[in-house]
Amino acid sequence: MSAKTTTSNVMDNTITYLTTADLDHTRAILLAKASILAYDAFNKQNPTECVKVSPPDGYDFVGHWTGVDAIFNECKTVECYGVVFRSQQSPYTYIFAFRGTDSTEDLIDDCGADHTKFVPYKEDVVVPSDLRVESGFYHIYADSDGNTPSMQNQVFALVDQYQASEKPIDTLYITGHSLGCTLSTLFTLDMALSRPEINSASYNYASPRVGNQAFVKFYQQQAPQQNPETRTIRIQNVYDKVPCVPLESEGYQHLPYAYLVSFYRDNLTGKFDIVDNHSIQNYETVLNCAFESESGFCEGTFDYDQGKKMKSVKPDPSTVCTYW
Repeated sequence: MSAKTTTSNVMDNTITYLTTADLDHTRAILLAKASILAYDAFNKQNPTECVKVSPPDGYDFVGHWTGVDAIFNECKTVECYGVVFRSQQSPYTYIFAFRGTDSTEDLIDDCGADHTKFVPYKEDVVVPSDLRVESGFYHIYADSDGNTPSMQNQVFALVDQYQASEKPIDTLYITGHSLGCTLSTLFTLDMALSRPEINSASYNYASPRVGNQAFVKFYQQQAPQQNPETRTIRIQNVYDKVPCVPLESEGYQHLPYAYLVSFYRDNLTGKFDIVDNHSIQNYETVLNCAFESESGFCEGTFDYDQGKKMKSVKPDPSTVCTYW
């Protein structure tokens, strides 16, 4: 099956909608599972500590990191934000999985629209002067509370630690869900700029828009984005509200390669549901269904969360954010 391309009429943002033939099915399911486990590592009673989680089959849990949340740059709190898995066999694949929204501070960050500059970890790298990213996302990635290193410093310290070990990185998979997508996207660009010698690739799930047109253009110029095997792919439910923000009218654009799924609560108002239509567990269920289907998409109903009924249908690109 070939990819289908549609063009947005806002700032010429072309989105290429991929089919199941364009995805690495094993990787898509593996990284969805890793994104779920990033949530499992977060302990609301002790948010600064990452809980050790059972890794995906064939992997070991080898690391984690934190990030700093703040409400309007005040009341800074440190939270567990991600986990690292390493394959048990050489050559070694590492997975860096970023957690999504799981606190009040996270929700406020999701709703932001302010722009800020992006500064790579390798400070002498030049980025376009007009490149901007959403400030709430960026500050979680780049800020410190004065005592704990920034997430940016932590993840690069882990990368350098693994590279200097007896089990160096052969392939780096970067993933996340929801807010975790924005952090994984910032890290993916940062890796391409600051550690270009490392082979990295990213699938993410339910991503908000991260930056402006200059950000998307610069992101797509990086070497991993020139290769279909390593380019960033956004997996998006057409009825999910989170990928509809920040708004295009505020100057934000999506990265151009997306694989659509289509599911919603099976009731009268289900297409307007915020929580279940955004669930990473439901993304995983529908992906498994689509990959097992001869048609390449998932059709039918399934149970979720104490008997809730979810319905999945063939995705239609014209319905993206229609129910926003």
